[in-house]
Amino acid sequence: MKDGHRVMLVGLAVIALLCWGWAASAFWQVRSLHQHLADLNAQQRALSQRLATAHHQQQRYNDIVRELGQPLSRFEPGQLTARLMEQVEGALTQSRLKVETLQPMAWQVNPDLRCVRLPVQVTATTTHKTLSDALQGITELLQRLRTLRPPLIVERWSMQVVGQPQPAFRVQALCVWLVPVDDAVLKTLAPAPRRRTAPFGAAGAPALER
Repeated sequence: MKDGHRVMLVGLAVIALLCWGWAASAFWQVRSLHQHLADLNAQQRALSQRLATAHHQQQRYNDIVRELGQPLSRFEPGQLTARLMEQVEGALTQSRLKVETLQPMAWQVNPDLRCVRLPVQVTATTTHKTLSDALQGITELLQRLRTLRPPLIVERWSMQVVGQPQPAFRVQALCVWLVPVDDAVLKTLAPAPRRRTAPFGAAGAPALER
């Protein structure tokens, strides 16, 4: 009987070890499956985010095209920058702001949006009799900039009170055009994502100082 009990105990121990091994293996398999599913979910979220970003970029590009018209088949930064500066200066004058400087900055290519970024640095001072009228003039200026075609994007803006005895506001802003270009133009520009302003400075768009 003792030998029979001993054999039974050994058998039970072996069965217990086999069950423990099976349970441990099943646990690690389930854990590995959960990790695999988590990785798949993360990849799906990343893919969805990339698709959403691509859709947003396409929508923004379509908006730019609607504002300006068809993408440009010729990119002439000198003429475009001169036109940009002329429109900005006109908006400042209509809003009764005196232009101090109007400086074109380096243009850049945005391959994702298939457009060229044309920035201009502006410094101007209000000429109104009161600060209240000056604020109204600045509000009108921002409205005029938004109604330009294509509309200007004001990326940086600062304003401070200057002048004695009649105070005024000095405004500094970075105004940007996003100009769509066709694929042929983009291929010629994309290898050089950043160019200096010297080429179009000679084309009739130097900095204006007043």
